[in-house]
Amino acid sequence: MSTVLDVTICLVLVGVAIGTLAVAVPEEGWRSTVDSDPSAVSVGTVTATVPVEDGHESHGTLAQHLTRATVLAAVLDGDRLVPSSYPAATRRVVGYRTADRVRITTRWVPYPEAPLEGEITVGPIPPSTADVAATRLTVDSGLSTPESPESTESFATAVAEAYIRRLFPPERTRLRLVDPRTAAQGADRYRSIAELLAVDVDDAIVDASPRLANERLAAGLAGRLEADLRSDSSASETVPDGTASGRVEIVVRRWEP
Repeated sequence: MSTVLDVTICLVLVGVAIGTLAVAVPEEGWRSTVDSDPSAVSVGTVTATVPVEDGHESHGTLAQHLTRATVLAAVLDGDRLVPSSYPAATRRVVGYRTADRVRITTRWVPYPEAPLEGEITVGPIPPSTADVAATRLTVDSGLSTPESPESTESFATAVAEAYIRRLFPPERTRLRLVDPRTAAQGADRYRSIAELLAVDVDDAIVDASPRLANERLAAGLAGRLEADLRSDSSASETVPDGTASGRVEIVVRRWEP
């Protein structure tokens, strides 16, 4: 199983913040508070198994799969950071398990208009003449950052470290780098993102030192995020909080002809 897919399967079960027109990913004893929208309820309650690479599978609710896939599918200035078949597989499975007249859109972005963002869409676009009902779910992304960072630099660093650590958990990644069966694939994934960030991690790969590789990757990503924040005069006046980075928004649109 690939490093990133290891992360996918081992993500902690997502939690959910309940707000206006929001339903929760269920815990034991959970009951829906949005009975009028069965499509939105099903996203939080219906479970499915999604195939991942090397013949492995991941099981969870549709909302859990969408959340994991959204984080994995993140791009930086439009370029995919790490290749993975999981997001596409999630789209197929979720599309199969939902009704015909339903469109689901998910989004993760660490701060408004950030160059680092993940997005997943499933289902057709509603007709312009349709009567559309929308339900929003706010789901824990699994990427925690300080709610009140001291500076733009510390905020960018926190986001970058959390994201890189999510992609490459140090202990699990080290085991993959020393295992002849998985070493080449693990190295390729590191080099893919390192090339995008203009970072050299070859010596860290040879030494099977994911902590060193992660440190360099996080520094490169943090630099890109900090430069973006400083280039926005309005954003540079205030330091973003960690609220946005800690959640994935899922919008379920259902319509009638």
